[in-house]
Amino acid sequence: MTGILAQVISLTSYGNAFLQADEFAEDFYPSNSTFQFCNKVDFKNFRKRIFSSSPREVPVANDPNEWFRFLKKDGCKKIRLYYQPAGKKEPAPDHKLAGLVGGGGTWMIETIYGRYSHYWFNRWEVTKKDDPDRKIWSVSYAMTDKDQPVTDVQMDIRETYSQLEESLIAITDFADAQQLSDWAVVFKKARAVLNSTDPARDYYHQDLLVEKHYSLIARQLLFATGAAWVFGGMGSWNDLGFNTEEDNKKYDDVSAGLYAAINQSVLAVANSY
Repeated sequence: MTGILAQVISLTSYGNAFLQADEFAEDFYPSNSTFQFCNKVDFKNFRKRIFSSSPREVPVANDPNEWFRFLKKDGCKKIRLYYQPAGKKEPAPDHKLAGLVGGGGTWMIETIYGRYSHYWFNRWEVTKKDDPDRKIWSVSYAMTDKDQPVTDVQMDIRETYSQLEESLIAITDFADAQQLSDWAVVFKKARAVLNSTDPARDYYHQDLLVEKHYSLIARQLLFATGAAWVFGGMGSWNDLGFNTEEDNKKYDDVSAGLYAAINQSVLAVANSY
């Protein structure tokens, strides 16, 4: 999965552990692997200016740890993820743009206060492109929608599990039929993670979740999405093309199906605690 998605999942998991179980990981920032390429991660509020149409950015927290404390003091009850597909607003389907910064739909963090929610949008900018430690990104989370209705997206874990498994079977069958053996191996490995008793074992972000708060099937589901993520730019699954219209349509269908199943899985798991 992208670094953007991994980071919002991690913020949701560790933030909920603090808000709901009073468990605070002092070294979460900057030690968590989802921050390894970030030189800054801060949080801001947008406030209207008098006699101006452009809002001003007001700092809320200088880092994720400070943000967790701010939310708790502010009365936040829990954190949820929210996903909005781009749909027809973009020149290509979401799964085709998912490997680009800001592409593939929009992920936001919903902070719930009981009867209302605030929504936080992330903005990633390259500010230190030659940094020797590769900490090239500055990330800001802005409260762009305040005092909105609560969404709190909830999905059945087992039903979502079945949907992801079905999408992996369909895309594996397509890869086998097209003799794309290397890609078929990727999808088969993802199915293996979906059935593993230690699903995070080979995953890049070992510290993505506070794992004790998630069931085995939830962890299987989430880490399988990481293993199944094939949506990038040149050289990725998105970079393929076929000789017939029928094959290209099937390719687009199974790709869109997997991408949708992955997004549903992330929401189901992240919002389960």
